[in-house]
Amino acid sequence: MNYNLDLLKKPFPFQSGTLTLWSNDYIAQNVIKRHLDGSVDSGSRKTDTIHQTVEWIQHLKPMSARILDVGCGPGLYAELLCKRGMYYEGFDISPYQIAYAKQHNSFPERANFYVDDFRTWNSEKKFDLVLLLYGIYSFYCRNDRIAFLKRVKSNLSENGGIIIEVFTPLHYKERTDTVDWEYIEQNGFWCKTPYLELNSFCKYNSSLILVQTAVLNDHLDIWNSWIQTFESSDLVEELTEAGFEKIQLYGSCYAAPLTAQSEILCVYAR
Repeated sequence: MNYNLDLLKKPFPFQSGTLTLWSNDYIAQNVIKRHLDGSVDSGSRKTDTIHQTVEWIQHLKPMSARILDVGCGPGLYAELLCKRGMYYEGFDISPYQIAYAKQHNSFPERANFYVDDFRTWNSEKKFDLVLLLYGIYSFYCRNDRIAFLKRVKSNLSENGGIIIEVFTPLHYKERTDTVDWEYIEQNGFWCKTPYLELNSFCKYNSSLILVQTAVLNDHLDIWNSWIQTFESSDLVEELTEAGFEKIQLYGSCYAAPLTAQSEILCVYAR
Protein backbone atom coordinates (compact mmCIF):
# COMPACT_ATOMS: atom_id res chain seq x y z
CA MET A 1 0.00 0.00 0.00
CA ASN A 2 1.26 3.46 -0.85
CA TYR A 3 0.29 6.17 1.61
CA ASN A 4 0.61 9.90 1.17
CA LEU A 5 2.73 10.48 4.26
CA ASP A 6 2.78 14.23 3.55
CA LEU A 7 -0.68 14.24 5.13
CA LEU A 8 0.99 13.54 8.48
CA LYS A 9 3.09 16.70 8.34
CA LYS A 10 2.11 19.50 10.70
CA PRO A 11 -0.59 21.50 8.89
CA PHE A 12 -0.72 25.26 8.64
CA PRO A 13 -3.42 26.95 10.79
CA PHE A 14 -6.98 26.12 9.71
CA GLN A 15 -5.81 23.79 6.95
CA SER A 16 -8.51 21.26 6.08
CA GLY A 17 -7.94 17.53 6.27
CA THR A 18 -9.19 14.87 3.89
CA LEU A 19 -11.91 13.71 6.28
CA THR A 20 -14.98 15.59 7.52
CA LEU A 21 -17.70 14.62 9.95
CA TRP A 22 -20.01 14.26 6.95
CA SER A 23 -17.65 12.36 4.61
CA ASN A 24 -19.98 9.38 4.47
CA ASP A 25 -23.15 7.99 5.98
CA TYR A 26 -21.34 5.80 8.53
CA ILE A 27 -19.39 8.69 10.07
CA ALA A 28 -22.34 11.04 9.90
CA GLN A 29 -24.64 8.66 11.76
CA ASN A 30 -22.05 8.31 14.56
CA VAL A 31 -21.86 12.11 14.78
CA ILE A 32 -25.64 12.35 15.06
CA LYS A 33 -25.59 9.79 17.89
CA ARG A 34 -23.20 12.04 19.79
CA HIS A 35 -25.42 15.06 19.22
CA LEU A 36 -28.41 13.17 20.56
CA ASP A 37 -26.69 11.99 23.75
CA GLY A 38 -28.05 14.64 26.06
CA SER A 39 -26.10 13.39 29.08
CA VAL A 40 -22.75 14.82 27.94
CA ASP A 41 -21.29 17.81 26.12
CA SER A 42 -20.28 16.14 22.88
CA GLY A 43 -21.73 16.96 19.45
CA SER A 44 -24.14 19.31 21.20
CA ARG A 45 -24.49 20.69 24.70
CA LYS A 46 -26.16 18.59 27.39
CA THR A 47 -29.95 18.68 27.43
CA ASP A 48 -30.06 20.67 30.68
CA THR A 49 -27.71 23.29 29.25
CA ILE A 50 -29.77 23.59 26.06
CA HIS A 51 -32.90 24.22 28.14
CA GLN A 52 -31.10 26.88 30.19
CA THR A 53 -29.91 28.59 27.01
CA VAL A 54 -33.44 28.63 25.59
CA GLU A 55 -34.73 30.19 28.82
CA TRP A 56 -32.18 32.98 28.44
CA ILE A 57 -33.14 33.50 24.79
CA GLN A 58 -36.78 33.77 25.82
CA HIS A 59 -35.77 36.43 28.35
CA LEU A 60 -33.94 38.40 25.63
CA LYS A 61 -36.47 38.21 22.82
CA PRO A 62 -40.27 38.36 22.36
CA MET A 63 -42.38 35.35 21.44
CA SER A 64 -42.47 36.17 17.73
CA ALA A 65 -38.69 36.60 17.37
CA ARG A 66 -36.97 35.23 14.28
CA ILE A 67 -33.95 33.10 15.21
CA LEU A 68 -31.04 31.97 13.01
CA ASP A 69 -29.09 28.99 14.39
CA VAL A 70 -25.65 28.70 12.76
CA GLY A 71 -24.27 25.15 12.70
CA CYS A 72 -27.61 23.87 13.92
CA GLY A 73 -26.72 20.17 13.70
CA PRO A 74 -29.83 18.01 14.15
CA GLY A 75 -31.86 21.05 15.27
CA LEU A 76 -32.07 20.47 19.01
CA TYR A 77 -33.04 24.08 19.75
CA ALA A 78 -35.79 24.32 17.14
CA GLU A 79 -38.69 22.66 18.95
CA LEU A 80 -37.93 24.39 22.25
CA LEU A 81 -37.86 27.82 20.62
CA CYS A 82 -40.90 27.20 18.43
CA LYS A 83 -42.91 26.06 21.46
CA ARG A 84 -42.24 29.53 22.85
CA GLY A 85 -43.75 31.15 19.78
CA MET A 86 -40.53 31.96 17.95
CA TYR A 87 -39.63 31.40 14.30
CA TYR A 88 -36.54 29.31 13.71
CA GLU A 89 -34.12 28.94 10.82
CA GLY A 90 -31.10 26.66 11.07
CA PHE A 91 -28.30 25.78 8.70
CA ASP A 92 -25.43 23.32 8.86
CA ILE A 93 -22.67 22.26 6.49
CA SER A 94 -23.59 18.59 6.97
CA PRO A 95 -26.42 17.34 4.72
CA TYR A 96 -26.85 14.41 7.09
CA GLN A 97 -27.55 16.68 10.06
CA ILE A 98 -30.03 18.73 8.03
CA ALA A 99 -31.77 15.61 6.74
CA TYR A 100 -32.24 14.45 10.35
CA ALA A 101 -33.49 17.89 11.42
CA LYS A 102 -36.03 18.03 8.60
CA GLN A 103 -37.25 14.51 9.30
CA HIS A 104 -37.84 15.34 12.97
CA ASN A 105 -39.20 18.87 12.49
CA SER A 106 -42.28 19.15 14.72
CA PHE A 107 -43.03 22.74 13.64
CA PRO A 108 -42.77 22.90 9.82
CA GLU A 109 -44.77 26.14 9.83
CA ARG A 110 -42.24 27.81 12.16
CA ALA A 111 -38.93 26.01 11.61
CA ASN A 112 -36.82 25.75 8.47
CA PHE A 113 -33.55 23.87 7.88
CA TYR A 114 -31.08 23.96 5.00
CA VAL A 115 -27.49 23.09 4.08
CA ASP A 116 -25.07 26.02 3.95
CA ASP A 117 -21.52 27.02 4.87
CA PHE A 118 -20.46 29.59 7.48
CA ARG A 119 -17.95 30.96 4.97
CA THR A 120 -20.41 31.56 2.13
CA TRP A 121 -23.81 31.97 3.82
CA ASN A 122 -25.84 34.94 2.68
CA SER A 123 -29.46 35.92 3.09
CA GLU A 124 -31.89 38.75 2.45
CA LYS A 125 -33.94 37.90 5.55
CA LYS A 126 -33.92 39.85 8.80
CA PHE A 127 -33.33 38.09 12.11
CA ASP A 128 -33.91 39.18 15.70
CA LEU A 129 -31.24 36.86 17.08
CA VAL A 130 -28.38 34.86 15.54
CA LEU A 131 -26.91 31.94 17.52
CA LEU A 132 -23.34 30.64 17.25
CA LEU A 133 -23.25 28.22 20.16
CA TYR A 134 -20.77 25.66 21.50
CA GLY A 135 -17.69 27.01 19.73
CA ILE A 136 -18.99 27.12 16.13
CA TYR A 137 -17.43 30.57 15.73
CA SER A 138 -14.00 29.26 16.77
CA PHE A 139 -13.70 26.68 13.97
CA TYR A 140 -12.83 29.28 11.32
CA CYS A 141 -9.94 31.66 10.66
CA ARG A 142 -10.16 35.35 11.57
CA ASN A 143 -10.89 36.60 8.05
CA ASP A 144 -13.81 34.19 7.70
CA ARG A 145 -15.10 35.14 11.15
CA ILE A 146 -15.05 38.89 10.45
CA ALA A 147 -16.65 38.45 7.03
CA PHE A 148 -19.45 36.37 8.55
CA LEU A 149 -20.07 38.89 11.34
CA LYS A 150 -20.39 41.70 8.78
CA ARG A 151 -22.92 39.72 6.77
CA VAL A 152 -24.90 38.91 9.93
CA LYS A 153 -24.85 42.57 11.01
CA SER A 154 -26.60 43.58 7.80
CA ASN A 155 -29.25 40.90 8.37
CA LEU A 156 -30.24 41.90 11.90
CA SER A 157 -33.53 43.60 12.66
CA GLU A 158 -33.52 47.02 14.31
CA ASN A 159 -33.04 45.58 17.79
CA GLY A 160 -31.44 42.35 16.64
CA GLY A 161 -28.39 40.76 18.20
CA ILE A 162 -25.99 37.85 18.09
CA ILE A 163 -24.95 35.31 20.74
CA ILE A 164 -21.49 33.76 20.39
CA GLU A 165 -20.18 31.06 22.72
CA VAL A 166 -16.47 30.13 22.65
CA PHE A 167 -13.79 28.72 24.96
CA THR A 168 -11.22 30.78 26.80
CA PRO A 169 -7.56 29.62 26.91
CA LEU A 170 -8.23 28.36 30.45
CA HIS A 171 -10.29 25.51 29.02
CA TYR A 172 -7.10 23.91 27.68
CA LYS A 173 -4.62 25.26 30.21
CA GLU A 174 -3.87 21.89 31.82
CA ARG A 175 -3.63 19.96 28.55
CA THR A 176 -0.25 19.31 26.96
CA ASP A 177 0.64 18.22 23.44
CA THR A 178 0.01 14.49 23.09
CA VAL A 179 0.14 11.75 20.45
CA ASP A 180 -1.40 8.30 20.80
CA TRP A 181 -2.68 5.47 18.63
CA GLU A 182 -5.24 2.68 18.82
CA TYR A 183 -6.14 -0.32 16.66
CA ILE A 184 -9.90 -0.50 16.07
CA GLU A 185 -11.02 -3.98 15.03
CA GLN A 186 -14.61 -3.18 14.07
CA ASN A 187 -17.41 -0.62 14.37
CA GLY A 188 -15.17 2.30 15.29
CA PHE A 189 -16.21 5.91 15.00
CA TRP A 190 -14.58 6.45 11.60
CA CYS A 191 -14.99 3.07 9.93
CA LYS A 192 -16.91 -0.18 10.35
CA THR A 193 -13.95 -2.31 9.25
CA PRO A 194 -10.51 -2.52 10.95
CA TYR A 195 -8.30 0.57 11.00
CA LEU A 196 -5.45 2.17 12.90
CA GLU A 197 -6.35 5.48 14.57
CA LEU A 198 -3.64 8.04 15.34
CA ASN A 199 -4.69 10.95 17.58
CA SER A 200 -2.89 14.14 18.45
CA PHE A 201 -3.57 17.27 20.47
CA CYS A 202 -1.41 20.28 19.65
CA LYS A 203 -1.26 23.86 20.92
CA TYR A 204 -0.11 26.00 18.01
CA ASN A 205 0.16 29.01 20.30
CA SER A 206 -1.51 30.30 23.44
CA SER A 207 -4.90 30.52 21.72
CA LEU A 208 -5.07 28.09 18.77
CA ILE A 209 -5.66 24.35 19.23
CA LEU A 210 -5.54 21.48 16.76
CA VAL A 211 -7.24 18.16 17.52
CA GLN A 212 -6.24 15.76 14.76
CA THR A 213 -7.07 12.16 13.86
CA ALA A 214 -5.37 10.03 11.19
CA VAL A 215 -7.34 7.00 9.99
CA LEU A 216 -5.18 4.32 8.40
CA ASN A 217 -6.55 1.23 6.61
CA ASP A 218 -6.23 0.65 2.87
CA HIS A 219 -5.57 4.40 2.60
CA LEU A 220 -4.72 7.33 4.85
CA ASP A 221 -7.15 10.13 5.78
CA ILE A 222 -6.80 13.06 8.16
CA TRP A 223 -9.40 14.95 10.20
CA ASN A 224 -8.33 18.39 11.43
CA SER A 225 -10.43 20.12 14.07
CA TRP A 226 -9.27 23.69 14.73
CA ILE A 227 -10.35 25.51 17.88
CA GLN A 228 -9.59 29.20 18.35
CA THR A 229 -9.84 30.23 21.99
CA PHE A 230 -10.54 33.83 22.99
CA GLU A 231 -9.82 36.35 25.68
CA SER A 232 -12.77 38.71 26.07
CA SER A 233 -10.77 41.59 24.55
CA ASP A 234 -10.08 39.53 21.39
CA LEU A 235 -13.73 38.73 20.79
CA VAL A 236 -14.84 42.29 21.54
CA GLU A 237 -12.26 43.55 19.03
CA GLU A 238 -13.64 41.31 16.27
CA LEU A 239 -17.24 42.28 17.00
CA THR A 240 -16.34 45.97 17.04
CA GLU A 241 -14.53 45.65 13.71
CA ALA A 242 -17.69 44.11 12.25
CA GLY A 243 -19.82 47.06 13.43
CA PHE A 244 -21.31 45.84 16.71
CA GLU A 245 -21.50 48.52 19.42
CA LYS A 246 -23.33 47.10 22.42
CA ILE A 247 -21.51 44.04 23.75
CA GLN A 248 -22.35 42.16 26.95
CA LEU A 249 -20.00 39.46 28.31
CA TYR A 250 -20.99 36.28 30.16
CA GLY A 251 -19.37 33.11 31.44
CA SER A 252 -21.81 30.61 29.92
CA CYS A 253 -24.35 30.20 27.12
CA TYR A 254 -27.12 30.90 29.63
CA ALA A 255 -25.73 34.21 30.97
CA ALA A 256 -23.78 33.12 34.04
CA PRO A 257 -21.36 35.87 35.21
CA LEU A 258 -17.95 36.01 33.54
CA THR A 259 -15.07 35.63 36.00
CA ALA A 260 -11.29 35.35 35.78
CA GLN A 261 -11.74 31.56 36.11
CA SER A 262 -14.32 31.17 33.32
CA GLU A 263 -13.53 28.55 30.70
CA ILE A 264 -16.48 29.70 28.64
CA LEU A 265 -16.86 33.15 27.08
CA CYS A 266 -20.28 34.12 25.75
CA VAL A 267 -21.25 37.46 24.25
CA TYR A 268 -24.55 39.06 23.39
CA ALA A 269 -23.82 41.81 20.87
CA ARG A 270 -25.98 44.34 19.04
